[in-house]
Amino acid sequence: MDPLRIGLVGWGTVGSALGQLVERGPLPVRLAWVAVREPRRERGVPLPEGVPVAGEPGPLDEIDALVELAGSVTEPRRWATETLSRGLAYVTANKALLAEHGAELAELATLNDGALLASASVGGGTPMLEVAEHLAASGRVARMRGLLNATTTFILAAMAEGRSYRDALAEAQASGYAEADPSLDVDGRDAAQKLAILAWAAWGQWRPESDVARQGIVEIAVPAGAAVRLVAEATPERLTVGPISLDPKDILAGAAGVECVLEIQNALGGTVVVRGPGAGGPVSAGAVYADLARLARGERPIIGQPPVARPIHA
Repeated sequence: MDPLRIGLVGWGTVGSALGQLVERGPLPVRLAWVAVREPRRERGVPLPEGVPVAGEPGPLDEIDALVELAGSVTEPRRWATETLSRGLAYVTANKALLAEHGAELAELATLNDGALLASASVGGGTPMLEVAEHLAASGRVARMRGLLNATTTFILAAMAEGRSYRDALAEAQASGYAEADPSLDVDGRDAAQKLAILAWAAWGQWRPESDVARQGIVEIAVPAGAAVRLVAEATPERLTVGPISLDPKDILAGAAGVECVLEIQNALGGTVVVRGPGAGGPVSAGAVYADLARLARGERPIIGQPPVARPIHA
């Protein structure tokens, strides 16, 4: 079997962890080229030896799949469009790209026999998207609710222990759980983007981030000992994200640190719960590597669409 040739955009925490997986892992996958913004800059994890490295993505005719771990929207949208228009696979952790342009990218993938995968865009290394897609295959998803943003979970738990919002945020930043600009997390946008992607996988209907009714946690009051969490909820009709005071016995109330939790109610009865680390380079890289395993097996998945048997791109 010929190895799956991938081009990798981004060599940050997740990208470098993925590069190490590709180098030592069992899959028939090889790096054709790597694109980074500053090719000459020294990095904690050195760029791979013997692999072309440049400031822009390399030739698409040298790869079977482009793996984009760079973030932002404008450039990734262009890369995704060019890749999918050629019938190649696009693998990404970029939730903002999918929450804004997912429908057009899925259409391109369908028209050109490409593939669009994004397991790492929701839940980090926790297989939330995969479970939603599995249950969706038989039309069994009735409702979803969960904690999709670890930063807000950390902050709200700290506030319940008596810290102010500002002190809890500073503690989260010092611990590496919050960015210097935390607005994407504390305004609820990160959770809203992830919820839109999960709902797309569950019901096959793409709805943008703007369709999510959203409230953040900035300066809200959290009573001592209260289990307040930023809860994301989805039904086929409505998507919401906002702080909710939970019963201490609620499965979502016990989440702390970087743990994320997703509860999926089955239309046929019963509930499936997925929980695990929602952040971290190695776990997120593992989710990307799992996507590459599907491609290496000859699958051509497209988010939000039922699996179809299609030949791998020649």
